[in-house]
Amino acid sequence: MMKLFGYAILLSISAGVTVATAAQDYQPPKTFFGVPDVQGVWTYQTRTSLQRPALYDALEIDKETMLAKMISTAEYNEILAETGAEGPSGGAVGAYNDFWFAPGDALALMNGKYRTSLIVDPADGQIPWKEGGQESRQLQRERLLKSNERSDGPEGRGLADRCLVSYASTMPFVSSFYNNNMQIVQSPSHVMLLAEMVHNVRVVRIDQDFRDLPYRQWLGDSIGYYEEDTLVVVTKNFSPWQIKEYLISENVILTERFTRMAKDEMHYSFTIEDPELYTQAWTAEMPMKTLDDQLYEYACHEGNYSLPAILAGARRKEADAATNQ
Repeated sequence: MMKLFGYAILLSISAGVTVATAAQDYQPPKTFFGVPDVQGVWTYQTRTSLQRPALYDALEIDKETMLAKMISTAEYNEILAETGAEGPSGGAVGAYNDFWFAPGDALALMNGKYRTSLIVDPADGQIPWKEGGQESRQLQRERLLKSNERSDGPEGRGLADRCLVSYASTMPFVSSFYNNNMQIVQSPSHVMLLAEMVHNVRVVRIDQDFRDLPYRQWLGDSIGYYEEDTLVVVTKNFSPWQIKEYLISENVILTERFTRMAKDEMHYSFTIEDPELYTQAWTAEMPMKTLDDQLYEYACHEGNYSLPAILAGARRKEADAATNQ
């Protein structure tokens, strides 16, 4: 039995049911150039995981079931710290404490029910790996890592150490333990998708074709179009350096849909296609909420104390070894 979140969180959960109901009659606004207006700063933090955990046997549950089965945010943060996600407690050295964690306080609320997985197709809420698909995925990752062999100098540190790639998914957007915020800006010919994490920016070309480029762009090639009240974004030809744990590979075609459901709520879904890895295309969805604040720059490269400390530790180890010879 989990610890209760507190009255403020429960009130916000109850308010979400009202928003979901009101969204049925909502008429989304249009931009001055006549397309659905999905602009703004949005947060997608949620405790709903991509795949359905074994403790749930259905996609949708009620509030009582969620409160009975889901551990509290405080306990969740303790687990993150103990497993070395970022916190200094347990056996992990860590970079900073769990004050900064913001994974969300509840499962994703859609149509008055709480979702136990982001994945809605397949119905079991699991990634549909084909036979040998996970092994192929691991080989992709190993080839990438071997092309960037680490050394004891700054040039050999990993891309995450140097704040060049994210360890959280922003293509597509999947909630992690912090920085689950993004911004959308629209113009007649382009849309900008700015993720807070590592300030990743995708520029989507509207009503255009994919380009035949002699190189792969850092965040892939994105084109978009409007389908009734929905902005649809299709991205492919990702850079191999953007490989994530299991979502993005070089051959993936990612299709995202953004539909405003209320003044402060948007329905977000994505579909991933890659016949090399999966038996079928698979789809996930979740709500996004407006964020009543600006989007702050993610600039961990400024004052990045961790990297100088790593290098200083290596130099000290070398000095100690030389002294003991």
